[in-house]
Amino acid sequence: MSHILQFSDEACVDRAQVGGKAANLGVLARAGFPVPPGFVVARSAYDAVIATRLGERIAAILAVVDFASADSVDEGARRIRELVTAAPLPAPLAAAITAAYTALGPDRYVAVRSSGTAEDLADASFAGQHDTYLDMQGNAVVLDAVKRCWASLWTARAVAYRHANGFDQLAVSLAVVVQDMVEAEVAGVMFTANPLSMATDRIVVNASWGLGEGVVSGILTPDEFTLDKKSSRLLHTVTGAKERQVVRNPATGRGTVTEPVPTELRGVNTLTPAQLAALAELGRRVERHYGGMPQDIEWAFAKGTFQLLQARDITGVEFTWDEEVDAWQRDPDEPGVIWTRGFADEFWTGAVTPLFYSVRAREFTDCQRHAARIWGLGDLASTRRFKYHRAEVYLSTKSQGLFVHYTVPGMFRSGPAVDYFPPSIRAELAARPFPLARYLWMHARILRVPEQRISKWMGLLQDYLDHRITEADGLDAARLAALTDEELLGHIAGMIAFTTRLLDVMWTGFLVHGAAVLYLLGAILAKWYDGANAMVYADLITGLPKRTITLQENLDLWELAERIRSSPELVALFHSSEPREFFARLRGHPAGAEAARQYDHILKSHGHRGHADRDFWFTRRAEDPAVDYRALQSLLSSSAGAPRPDAREPELVKAREAARADVIERLRRRPFGRLRVRIFESVLAYALRFLVIRDDERHYIDRATYAKKRAFAELGRRLVERGLLANADDHYFLTYEELLELFAGRATRRLVEARVRGRRRQFERFQAKQYQPPLYLRDGEEHREEVDVAAVQDGSQLAGIGTSRGIVTGRARVVHDLKDIGRVRAGEILVTNSTDPGWTPVFAVISGLVLETGGMLAHGSCLSREYGLPALTVANATRLIPDGATITVDGGTGRVSLVPSGDLSATPPPASPAEPPARTA
Repeated sequence: MSHILQFSDEACVDRAQVGGKAANLGVLARAGFPVPPGFVVARSAYDAVIATRLGERIAAILAVVDFASADSVDEGARRIRELVTAAPLPAPLAAAITAAYTALGPDRYVAVRSSGTAEDLADASFAGQHDTYLDMQGNAVVLDAVKRCWASLWTARAVAYRHANGFDQLAVSLAVVVQDMVEAEVAGVMFTANPLSMATDRIVVNASWGLGEGVVSGILTPDEFTLDKKSSRLLHTVTGAKERQVVRNPATGRGTVTEPVPTELRGVNTLTPAQLAALAELGRRVERHYGGMPQDIEWAFAKGTFQLLQARDITGVEFTWDEEVDAWQRDPDEPGVIWTRGFADEFWTGAVTPLFYSVRAREFTDCQRHAARIWGLGDLASTRRFKYHRAEVYLSTKSQGLFVHYTVPGMFRSGPAVDYFPPSIRAELAARPFPLARYLWMHARILRVPEQRISKWMGLLQDYLDHRITEADGLDAARLAALTDEELLGHIAGMIAFTTRLLDVMWTGFLVHGAAVLYLLGAILAKWYDGANAMVYADLITGLPKRTITLQENLDLWELAERIRSSPELVALFHSSEPREFFARLRGHPAGAEAARQYDHILKSHGHRGHADRDFWFTRRAEDPAVDYRALQSLLSSSAGAPRPDAREPELVKAREAARADVIERLRRRPFGRLRVRIFESVLAYALRFLVIRDDERHYIDRATYAKKRAFAELGRRLVERGLLANADDHYFLTYEELLELFAGRATRRLVEARVRGRRRQFERFQAKQYQPPLYLRDGEEHREEVDVAAVQDGSQLAGIGTSRGIVTGRARVVHDLKDIGRVRAGEILVTNSTDPGWTPVFAVISGLVLETGGMLAHGSCLSREYGLPALTVANATRLIPDGATITVDGGTGRVSLVPSGDLSATPPPASPAEPPARTA
């Protein structure tokens, strides 16, 4: 191979021969990008020179260097550099370099840059920097610059580093790039992803007057421009001081000097929005050419055009690749919109994988768009609803604000209706007039769609729950494995379509009819009820007339625990078993037949449940028996046993009926009393029916979610089998669309691996509580406002929001993850971020609940009322309440009090006549 390679030569992309810098220029030039012309002195030239007696003399110097002495290393390196620069070039090599230089044009100014070939040193974070020489002119000057680049291999730091890490000093080599010099008016660096925020949908440009060396070397403060990658829209500008600039030396006519920038130019932005848009387009093209990997690009602007001087992958940044998770979105991410975590805290708890988000958020978005068009709310239909950010889901306050504006009367724009919003938006929404005429028009439009009418939708949903279980359950693993690729993809698409159709049935019913009835019930009580029961609303929606499936699930597990408790042999078997082996041992135990039958019934009826959170990622009981072993640990933690989950049903029903009777009695005394009572009874009946089906549909939808999880697991298995993914669970960290691209062979393996790695790292940080997503986002950054959910009143009391009445004193058990549910003992007060179906068994054990997020209709709040447990929400409770501390929880006032010195004998305040007796653990 020739020692001299042109950028257009095929061999010029071989990093081993020309180094990373030259190879990148070769790739860009061959792809037609605007790269100044040039050539490469390949590493073979340096190797040939070192193979002469020069190499022997270098080895002799190294042999006497005392590497324990910095002075000795420095002296040895200096002598080697002098040897290299003084050594004459072989005549054929000098002639070849001169000929290539002359071919660029007579007496051209060129940049002579080192191009390292030692990939192992780069991977080992080698910090030595090889030399670059700018504005070189003339044969002799260029030849000398090539040798000085070679000599830069022999700095004291580089020599010491190679020695310390066991590298062969003489085996390390260097290529040299000789490239036409761009006399830049403006130059700098462009990142096609933001290395600070880790946002891959942003382009960041640093620019200054003169040559780019000033920006790269950090001797000046450049302008900084941030652009939206898709649109090239300029989002943010920071005008730098640009104190200095690097220019051609006016005295010698070659080389560079640093000089002050004229005062009048320091406050002027170096690039216009149009120029930035052109540069951004160039950056996007380069990134696409490198398979979508974010690029660190050096550029120069001269005579109205941009030139590329270098492009390489951005390194040392943990990109989360969040923006690509939202690539399916059709509606724009509008600037200035505030996004809230509140929705996820209440309904989408826990860390969220890109795969689940790309399926569920799209299902929700499609249903919102379809429903809003039926409602006649075009602006709501075309407003983006969700955003993915570091394993968390965020809801658009613009979208939710439009929904509240159109559907929630002003008197109800407080509490749960606006809890998701920051305080500033809550105030604005409260002041916005309710469009009654449009609200009535919306209901008139809904009447034209029979399946969404207020009298119809619950019956249709109940039909799914009663008669379409097989469809929701999908296919088991064996049947999935037998499908062809095309059949598997069709099955996944079919399950997503099935869920979307189901959600279409529910959407208007849940968000319009059900919410309106609950608001109406509240309005009736606020306007017509004049009794003393401050918790009358909570009493009326507690003690449901029909047992929910969730309660039945918990009762089934409780009965299994009691079966085990009643047998000393089974208790001993339980405590001597590992979590994953107990149920297998139970089936083979002489005393375990009936308990095993009970558990098989649980698996058949509820095998798709037991998981901590909604995501595909979390383990269901059908996948891991340890899920139920941990639940049984809590149920068996007390020798007396936990109370039956339905033990308080009669009491709660009685309390509900008493509240109902109280309201009816008072309404009858008012004008048009009989009519008021009929309205109240109808609204209450509908509300109770809605609350039952609201819980039951979740159990049903979890079936379809588990079916999709199994199908995606089979897709992931095939991708691993074919070498397209490395690990069995990698598929969770790609979106549905990305998986289809990968399965079809259209994805770049390097980009796929980077996305999986970055997203997994963020997901695991969230899971391990090493990262707390911000409550609000704005333009990709955390948005802060005064949060008025809860505040520490003094050193011993926290204020929050009461969600289930009652007072209890007990030991706080702070639990961050469902896997630690076995730590909870009978009578303790559970303190956690939020709960989901997997937490349900613990409600039979605890005496109270403190959540960090969620309102009156959150999962934990509803269950607490069903179990008669005091409950409330306190922001940051898991950090503010010490694990094991003795606390008093007052669900009526929404306060938590720390009992001094763990005094369990402390007496809570007496209950008011409207409250049930206080419970003390």
